[in-house]
Amino acid sequence: MTFSELPFLLANFFDFLDSPEWRAWPFNSGYGEHLLPAVARLAFITIIMGAILLFLRFLFGPGGPLRDKELEQEAMEETAKERAETEKLFVQGEITEMEYKIRMNHLKD
Repeated sequence: MTFSELPFLLANFFDFLDSPEWRAWPFNSGYGEHLLPAVARLAFITIIMGAILLFLRFLFGPGGPLRDKELEQEAMEETAKERAETEKLFVQGEITEMEYKIRMNHLKD
């Protein structure tokens, strides 16, 4: 393929995308179709977006391989600080044993 063929290929590609089937994909105007294809398209887009979000959560979420190590250290320090504060409140009698257990369960590693 040479650069002289590129404009021709791009023109054909954009002509293909301008066809009525692809003009407003995936959100067609809905003329002449039933509810099921529209719902299927929305479900498809929802699944794609959900997969992207889960992938990013895996990569950059807690314990993720691309997450910054300073963020992990900061989160651990914050959790230790909140545990110490909860322990102090329980010893002083400002919270009940049930509240103490609930807070400590939320502060698990």
